[in-house]
Amino acid sequence: MTGINLIKLKSLKQTKNFYLWELKREDLTSKQKDSYLLAKETISKIINEREKAEEEKKIYSLRL
Repeated sequence: MTGINLIKLKSLKQTKNFYLWELKREDLTSKQKDSYLLAKETISKIINEREKAEEEKKIYSLRL
């Protein structure tokens, strides 16, 4: 299960990097920019939650 989550986490990070790259474009409309910013922030929150959950699993498994 950890391998699958690692792949998903890697994909999320790549997607976040895509949005960061897209946000650097100068020909974006304000609507597109807002949409990309929202998507990037949402993905960032998901990444942080997953990384935190992985850390908690490691800590919990060390206690056992």
